[in-house]
Amino acid sequence: MVESALLLFLVIDPFGNLPFVLAVLSGSEKSHYRRTILRETILAFLVLVVFALAGEALLGYLSIERASLMVAGGVILFLISMKMIFQSAKDVFAGDYSHDSFLFPIAVPCLAGPSAITTVMILRSQQQTDLWGLLLALLLVLVATFIVFLLGRRISDWLGERGIRAVEKLMGLLLNLVAVNMMLIGVRDFLA
Repeated sequence: MVESALLLFLVIDPFGNLPFVLAVLSGSEKSHYRRTILRETILAFLVLVVFALAGEALLGYLSIERASLMVAGGVILFLISMKMIFQSAKDVFAGDYSHDSFLFPIAVPCLAGPSAITTVMILRSQQQTDLWGLLLALLLVLVATFIVFLLGRRISDWLGERGIRAVEKLMGLLLNLVAVNMMLIGVRDFLA
């Protein structure tokens, strides 16, 4: 479960997404900011739970092999990690959602994006992670994410823009390593 939680934390990347969330909700009052991040975190959790429960059935219905999911998931994580390394999180999505950010862009795709959905499905199908362990890991990660976002304005003031970017780049590098490893495992499983 610790491994799953660590992987999900890297994929969901609350510190990397913090500049984006702060940019989206920059004009919000404190109470609106808190309500919005609570709602969006809960929505992201629900979206990921649906994929944890139905992901295996979806793979079977579409006749997708697990090795394909590993390679595709690795590619998606690789692309996300490259954006994290070479681009600011707030530049990934443009638009004014400060007053109307229901489900998009914070819950989906910021928190429950393609990489998180793929990771949840891989953990369930390829890694054979226990459902309750996966749900607990997901809950812990999203609670930690909520806390990071809740303290986001203070963290941003404390670290400054350069500090936030440094943390984002570090998370991107770690996610890049995870992505390459997933692709290698998928290719190895396909060849075996």
